[in-house]
Amino acid sequence: NGFQIFAKFLVALITLGLAAAVVKFLLGWELIPGLDPIFMAPGDKPGEVMRAIEVIGSISCVLLGAYPMVLLLTRWFEKPLMSVGKVLNMNNIAAAGMVATLANNIPMFGMMKQMDTRGKVINCAFAVSAAFALGDHLGFAAANMNAMIFPMIVGKLIGGVTAIGVAMMLVPKEDATATKTEAEAQS
Repeated sequence: NGFQIFAKFLVALITLGLAAAVVKFLLGWELIPGLDPIFMAPGDKPGEVMRAIEVIGSISCVLLGAYPMVLLLTRWFEKPLMSVGKVLNMNNIAAAGMVATLANNIPMFGMMKQMDTRGKVINCAFAVSAAFALGDHLGFAAANMNAMIFPMIVGKLIGGVTAIGVAMMLVPKEDATATKTEAEAQS
């Protein structure tokens, strides 16, 4: 209940801030003194100073290609993904969830109902560090500092692989088949 109250407060605060930024942009009225503009301001040099809308736009451009890339990777590399699933002792859906996480973890969470127990734990652990490496965070790094793209991807992947190792130690192999998934229960 406390989290729901905090979430509603946060949404209200963000909405208020966005509304104040839009009023400042459209009407020139500064409702919140010192508020950083969301669009380019006088004195900004294109390509040097990225404001909120420009950053969001650049992330969106990267995501336009990230989701189809994840779909193609899961189709083209179905057999290697099955092998990864076997090595990690989890089902194929869980292995595909790890690939989806690289672009954005929201699709992976949608796949969770079809994952086995071990796959759920491994995917959540992997997502803590590796999520968005080829999606949102790639777009942000590309928009703000190209030199950080490679270190960001490597760092996130190393963190994700390390998290998989820790998760594998915490969840015994026999837990992978301990509970049936909803998809298995319906068949």
